[in-house]
Amino acid sequence: MNGCLSCGFLKYLWCWLEDLSCRLQDSNLLKLILAISVALLVLVNVHTGFQIANNCEGGEEEDSRDAGGDHLRGSSSDLDCTPRVSPENYNYGWDRGPHTWNAPCNNQSPINIERNSLEINYFDAPLIWSHYNDIPLGIRLENNGHTLILRAAFPGRVPSLDGGDLLGRFDFREISFRWSWSNSSGSEHTLDHQHSPLEMQCLHTDASDGEACSSSQGILMISYMFDFTDDNPFLDVLVQHLVAVQQAGQVVEVPPFPLSYLMPAFYDKFYSYNGSLTEPPCHRGAEWLIHPVPLAISERQLNEFRQLKDRRGVRIARNARPVQPLEDRTVHLNRYRTGF
Repeated sequence: MNGCLSCGFLKYLWCWLEDLSCRLQDSNLLKLILAISVALLVLVNVHTGFQIANNCEGGEEEDSRDAGGDHLRGSSSDLDCTPRVSPENYNYGWDRGPHTWNAPCNNQSPINIERNSLEINYFDAPLIWSHYNDIPLGIRLENNGHTLILRAAFPGRVPSLDGGDLLGRFDFREISFRWSWSNSSGSEHTLDHQHSPLEMQCLHTDASDGEACSSSQGILMISYMFDFTDDNPFLDVLVQHLVAVQQAGQVVEVPPFPLSYLMPAFYDKFYSYNGSLTEPPCHRGAEWLIHPVPLAISERQLNEFRQLKDRRGVRIARNARPVQPLEDRTVHLNRYRTGF
C-alpha cells in the first residue's frame, strides 16, 4: 500500500479498490451484499407485477359490465335458468375464487354423496335417451380459460333426455370438464368424500316450451366420473384435439362423432339430487343425475387436459368448486323395475 501512495491520487484510488476487491472475495461480505440486492430486485418486480395485474383486472371487469354476461342458448327470461357470468369475472384462485363468489347460500352444487345415506326412489318409466347416437353436423371445442367446453350442431332434433321422474324433455346444450393437477382430486362431486381425477358435466335445458325453461326444474346436469385405467378409445376422439386449444380463447372444429361416445346411457342405480350450477352466478333449480359407474381414463389422457392454460398463460391447476353443504336435501338412488 505504501508503494501506491507515490503513484498519485488516481493510482492510489485504483490500488485501494483492487485491495478492497481482494478482501471482499476472501470474505462472506460480498455474498451478503449480492443476496440483499437480488432480494430487493425480486420484491420490486413482484410489487410491480401485482400493480399491473390489478389494473388489468379492473379494466376487464368494466368491459364485462358493459358487454353483459354470456348467455347459453335455451335460457328463459322468467326463470333466468342458464346465463353465466363472463369467465373473466371469476377464477379458482385466492383473488376471485369460490370463497368470493356472490352465490345463493342454499341448494348449491357440488355435494358429497354418502352412499350409506341414500333414499331409494322407484319409478316405473325408464329414462329415454333420444338422438345421442346421431352424428352431429359439427363439434366445436373451446378453452374458455377455466375449462374445456364442447358444443355440437345437429341437422334435426338435438339429443334429449326424458322419462323416469323428469318433469319433461331436456335438450343437450354443452359439456364441460373438471380436473386437477393432483390425482386425488379433480372432480367437483365426491362419493364418500373421495374425488375422481376427472368429472364431465353435461348441461341440458328444459325443452317443453320451445327454447324456454318452463318448469321449476329448468336445468338438467348429467355428471360422469372417471377413474384411472387404460386408454379410453371413446374419450380419445376428443383428447387427441386438445393440443389445438391449449391457449385460453382458442377454438377448434373437430371431426363429428356421436355424443354417446362420451355419454353412455344409464337407466338404473344412478344418483340424483336438486342443486345448482357450479359456476357463477350458481343459479339454483338444477336437477343432477350422476352416472352410477365411473368411466375409464388413462393418466396420459388426463395429462392432455392438464396442458390447457388459463388467461394468464398458466396451466389450469384446478377448476372445481368445493363441496357445498347438503343441509336438508335428499340424495336419491334411483331404481327402475319393469312392471312396478
